[in-house]
Amino acid sequence: MLRSLPPGYGPRKRRIPISVKLWTSMVTTNLVAMTVGVWAAKNIRAVPDTDSGELAFQLAYYGAMALAAVVDAFWLDEVLFRGAFRVTHFGGRRRVPDDESVDMLATRMQRSDISFPFSIVAFGVLTYLFVNVVNHDFDAYYRRVGKHVSALRGDDPATLPRRLEAIAALSIRREPEVLGVLLDQIERPGEVAHWAAWALGRFGDVPQRRQLIPVLVTASHRDDPALRKEALIALARLQHRAIARQLEAAIRHELEATGGVDPRLLYGAGATQVLSAVEALEIVLHRGDERSQRLAAWALAQHRDQQGGRKVVGILEQRLRSAAMPLRCAIVHSLGILADESSNLALMHVFDDTSSDERLHLCQHERIHMRPDGQDDRIDLLMPTDTFAMKVLMTMGQMRATTLSIRHEVEPWLERVASDPNGTPATQQAALDLLSGIRAARDDIRDFPSVDQVFEQHQ
Repeated sequence: MLRSLPPGYGPRKRRIPISVKLWTSMVTTNLVAMTVGVWAAKNIRAVPDTDSGELAFQLAYYGAMALAAVVDAFWLDEVLFRGAFRVTHFGGRRRVPDDESVDMLATRMQRSDISFPFSIVAFGVLTYLFVNVVNHDFDAYYRRVGKHVSALRGDDPATLPRRLEAIAALSIRREPEVLGVLLDQIERPGEVAHWAAWALGRFGDVPQRRQLIPVLVTASHRDDPALRKEALIALARLQHRAIARQLEAAIRHELEATGGVDPRLLYGAGATQVLSAVEALEIVLHRGDERSQRLAAWALAQHRDQQGGRKVVGILEQRLRSAAMPLRCAIVHSLGILADESSNLALMHVFDDTSSDERLHLCQHERIHMRPDGQDDRIDLLMPTDTFAMKVLMTMGQMRATTLSIRHEVEPWLERVASDPNGTPATQQAALDLLSGIRAARDDIRDFPSVDQVFEQHQ
């Protein structure tokens, strides 16, 4: 029978060094943090049904990173300070090996009250950056998109403004998740769907814009009149020309009902550029309110590149002489877009028909806000703002006279404008510059006085 050995004798159990334990814990915790971070971010991107669900995912996401940072700091404390912080603040006696050097003993005796918190912060930042790289910069996504997606939850009327502003914010984002979220919102009732339709109309610059067409077409046939209208405008902005007839009908309906037309519908008619809308636009040009008439003139000019679209030149020229000054400004601008050389004659006649004071009339631009509430999403048309006289001369510069018969009328007329004592210096100089440009392209200048001679006569 074997006798038991005295205390201190016999084989001793090998203890695993604390540094190895901490290293293993650090690797495990970081792997867990990465896994939890990916899982939580994926669920947040999937838009949980409740705010509490998202909060739980966020706590898991940032909690895992914080835990990893603390474990990393303990490991670093063990490597650099032989666990000084751990032993000092968590109790226990440290056994000092007999063969430990004085320098090493001094290192073990250092307190790491400052270095340990700094280590937590440093490792927290590194873990945060690493997890975000794995998650394709999730935090940037949440700041730009996720928080707005979260705001879309619920149907409480009191939070409706928050949901509408979230849609407005998402309408300028181009992350892949945004289109799916907005397509879901257009299925909801009321103003949320109206704003979602408007927002989708702003995505004409993305490759997936054709995927939006079927959803918007369906919305344009819903029972909700406001949704139908917003969907039509969105389709027009996406240049879906198949809705031209619906757009024309909407323009006619509003003109008959109110005497004016929503500027966004007129903008849509100009964007789609379908000739079937010309007739409705011509009616607005004659019967609409002042703003509708001005925008109808601009919309007519947008048909310049369509087969048969040049007929709008005659429509605009016919309306020009009987138009009030604000509409004259818009028609002159629109003739400049069309740049038909024959319009020089109409412009000269209307210029001569206006008084000196009317020539100083300031031609304003038109600003359209495309958002359903009439705010933001601004489009400026009929730019720049200038006097009527300058508007005419700039438009004539856009349709530079080249045909001999037209030049024989334009050049003497420009000479008279340049030497008109009632004209402003800016108008006189603009006429001289235009005359110089026209004559620079001629091969029969000898039949006419030079620009210098005209200037000398004027002086």
